[in-house]
Amino acid sequence: MRIVTVDEKKCRPKKCGHECFKFCPIVKSDKPEIIQIDEKAVIDEKLCIGCGICVKVCPFEAITVVNLPEAVGEPVHRYGANAFALFGLPIPGESVGILGPNGTGKSTILNIYAGQLIPNLTGDNDSWDAVVERFSGTEVGHYLKRISESKLKVSYKPQNITSLPKAFSGKVGELLKKIDERGKLADILDAMNMQALLNKDIKNLSGGELQKVAIAATLAKDADVYFLDEPGSFLDIYERLRVSRAIKQFTTQVFVVEHDLVMLDYLTDELHITYGTPGVYGIISMRKGVRVGINEFLDGYLKAENIRIRSEPLKFVQSVEHDVGTGELVSFSDLSIELGNFKLNVDAGKIKKKEIIGIVGRNALGKTTFMKALAGLVDLKKGKVNRELKISYKPQYIETPKGMVGNLFKQIELVPDINLNRDIFSPLGLVHLLDREPSELSGGELQRLAIGLALAQDADLYLLDEPSAFLDSEQRLNIAKLIKRLMQNYGKSAVVVEHDLMFLDYLSDRMMVFVGEPAVKGKVRGPMKVTSGMNTFLESVDITLRRDPQSKRPRINKSGSQKDKEQRRKGNWYAEA
Repeated sequence: MRIVTVDEKKCRPKKCGHECFKFCPIVKSDKPEIIQIDEKAVIDEKLCIGCGICVKVCPFEAITVVNLPEAVGEPVHRYGANAFALFGLPIPGESVGILGPNGTGKSTILNIYAGQLIPNLTGDNDSWDAVVERFSGTEVGHYLKRISESKLKVSYKPQNITSLPKAFSGKVGELLKKIDERGKLADILDAMNMQALLNKDIKNLSGGELQKVAIAATLAKDADVYFLDEPGSFLDIYERLRVSRAIKQFTTQVFVVEHDLVMLDYLTDELHITYGTPGVYGIISMRKGVRVGINEFLDGYLKAENIRIRSEPLKFVQSVEHDVGTGELVSFSDLSIELGNFKLNVDAGKIKKKEIIGIVGRNALGKTTFMKALAGLVDLKKGKVNRELKISYKPQYIETPKGMVGNLFKQIELVPDINLNRDIFSPLGLVHLLDREPSELSGGELQRLAIGLALAQDADLYLLDEPSAFLDSEQRLNIAKLIKRLMQNYGKSAVVVEHDLMFLDYLSDRMMVFVGEPAVKGKVRGPMKVTSGMNTFLESVDITLRRDPQSKRPRINKSGSQKDKEQRRKGNWYAEA
């Protein structure tokens, strides 16, 4: 089977010489109807021979041609001619996780299973009858039949929550009361610690607050199946754990798409992995236990399918008690910072050369303020930071720069001897964005650009504030590996603020933990060894972590399990083995 896609954003017929048409051998063999060019090129897949010439000659790299084995079968859904194709559907269960890169069909699956999208199979069908018949006699077919007959009530939290203020105006409490179909709103609000939000106006909520409202609204509906698309976005670690507990408490059957692997592992029991070429096609893996599935995802090899989805596995270290760094790069005395009514106190410390400091803590405790203090961007009420060095800073909130993406890298002082293609463009997936304007980029693309500009700039210390935001699991893994590799290869140091525990666990040589009362006062503990930092943090959120025996990745223990009780009894919140 052959899939041909044309990226509408990249295809610019008015700015090219129609190379795809001129050089196509099928056109030259008197079949010009294979390619129609209007607002974009449309290529007939049935006539295409898969030679790949159009892919090579397109000046904007807008065309993708993929030859798939016949075993994948026909698509379940196709978004039109030369558009994304989805192959297969996951098997329903009590708590099912869906994991994979952006653009491989995860949200499409949720829309289908929530009854919001009828799969069009070969592209011509627009009714449920053919779909149910295709999956007849299977668990998927039974589920789809019930959805098509409206015999399943569903509640769906979409990926994009920014539309909520447009759909409803007024107080949070008023909204939630209107949709409290279960009579459990008070319990949900208590579990998610949302009482303080009830009198706030929807339009004035932060991203994290809006996310919690969307999750609470989803859980308040009386449904048979709940769908949660990226419930961890915009939330700090504390809130991710809090909403995870609420989701487990108030759902009996749930589908979850999430890029935080620790959160996904905690929330679900079964897992399907999506793989393929983002924006081109997606294939759904067989059903796997969540532990096995995440380990195979990290390893990059799906055993049952005998398919490699990543060239290199991501391996975690067995022991985090290792001494990294040589000499002193930055030192700071006891610091005191006041911003309005907020106060931050930092004990004296230092950052070594060639080490990565991970920063963990809930929002509004001063993590970004501390980063700005290291960069010399805030006034200190007390203390001093030794800043006789070059600093590269990627802020939490990214301003969209002006100019072509490729030209932005010509405007900075680059790390000596750095190879932009090898070290920055390729691992960050920026190659196809170099001729684009930053204003045209998505949130994830803009984040990768900001990370690339920060890491390419010559500096002694790199400050990266929430680099995993807006990125999928695959991109997070690649960026964690990239940061670690560049710091080691070029002898640099980094301080990274992050809410993804697996990201921090993989990256950190030492840690700093922020505690206190959000928006009132913050206190910094560390830098300290990773084990000490994780133990301090995990005790404050009342969870225990163990390492998976195979992948060595961190996993949250089920509350009350034998392992959880054993670690609590020993005061070992962060087990290394």
